[in-house]
Amino acid sequence: MPERDFDSIYENYSRLVYWAAYRVLSDKEMTEDVTQNVFMSVLKNMDSVAELSDAQLKGWLYRVAVNAALDAKRRGGKEVLSDEPVGAEVADTGATPEDEVMKSDTRSAVKEALAALDDKYREPITMYYYSGMSVIEIADALGVSEGTVKSRMARGRKIMAQRLRAKGIEHE
Repeated sequence: MPERDFDSIYENYSRLVYWAAYRVLSDKEMTEDVTQNVFMSVLKNMDSVAELSDAQLKGWLYRVAVNAALDAKRRGGKEVLSDEPVGAEVADTGATPEDEVMKSDTRSAVKEALAALDDKYREPITMYYYSGMSVIEIADALGVSEGTVKSRMARGRKIMAQRLRAKGIEHE
């Protein structure tokens, strides 16, 4: 069992918490609030949290983040502001404005295709690509088998690809 302190937990898992909440809320400010609240819970429960394995901690943080985001969504409105995590800096890529518009359109189409998926497909894809969880960790967090996670991810990606192709966006 690894030795943990609050700072290391925040450093290692803040991105996972942020993206788990953001996928429920699609609102930067609400997501930041939820992320802060989740880490306040970590601080309050530090004795218990420190005893969890990495996989258990990831699953616990993911569940707490999703539940807190669902609670926040029930209480508040929905506004789409940004898909960047807290503290992310925008790098100057030297791309032309046309390239940036095309990337933005593609990114929007992918987000839209992901949002249109049923929860059973969207959740494992979000956990894998945005939260950096492994298939085993996702299976533990969702309480399903690894095979189920893999098949849901494959089916979800296939549905997204079909929807993106219908909009004229091909996989790179």
